Amino acid sequence: MSDAVTYSNAVTYSNYLRLPELLALQVPLADGVADELLFITVHQVQELWFGQLLRDLGDARDRMLEGDPRAARAKLARAVAVTRASVSAIHPLRAMPPREFHAFRGALGGSSGQQSAQYVEIAALCGADWVGGEYGSRVISGLGPQERERLRGRLGEPTLWEAFVGLLSKAGFAVATREDRWEAYARLAARPEEGDPAEWAGLAELAEALVDHDEIWTEWRACHALLVERQIGGRPGTGGSSGTAHLRASVYRRFYPELWEAREAGLPELPARCPMG
Repeated sequence: MSDAVTYSNAVTYSNYLRLPELLALQVPLADGVADELLFITVHQVQELWFGQLLRDLGDARDRMLEGDPRAARAKLARAVAVTRASVSAIHPLRAMPPREFHAFRGALGGSSGQQSAQYVEIAALCGADWVGGEYGSRVISGLGPQERERLRGRLGEPTLWEAFVGLLSKAGFAVATREDRWEAYARLAARPEEGDPAEWAGLAELAEALVDHDEIWTEWRACHALLVERQIGGRPGTGGSSGTAHLRASVYRRFYPELWEAREAGLPELPARCPMG
């Protein structure tokens, strides 16, 4: 019997998944509040999915840098599926009455979802411009030394957006200015013409995959904002934010804003007088 088979027979469901260690990480702080365990579980699941997203999005970025838009699109499709699962994983907290949340809310102290280093890493990896602004500075100040160091490293990496623009450049499009890139989006969104390079169709599909990815994150933020409003109404957040107002303002943040601003690019011109107008 080979070593591989011997090792295989020693692996169980429990020790493969490290279940004793995993379950031991769920430690409520408030005494006698059963729903705190649900709150911990939901947020730990979110962070596990965030870790998977960082791997998939990093792989999508790398495939773009290697000039393989098809492989990048496949990774983005999985990232959309993972984010959709993350949205669904928030839903159990809707079944928690506000009085149950407030029974242990004081134990949370100054902790806040704003301090999720992996969430900010995802935004940084995508190339979101708001990571470097006031919001990003506030989040970074609330992180531990290791998390800050990891985020600094992430901010020094190429982003998905930079990788996509690089593919446009390699395909022969001018990309130096936003106006140049808008022309590229318009050409990709238009009906293919005879003589167009074959890779343009793949780039058009990749652009739509980026929009899909951005859209599912809007759903995630909206779901989060509604949940917080359901639990605390208009009260301030635990981390010192304005709570629901802050989350509402963040719902329509975009990872790839140019792809949304240019949605009309490539569409046919409207008639001079609309029949319904």
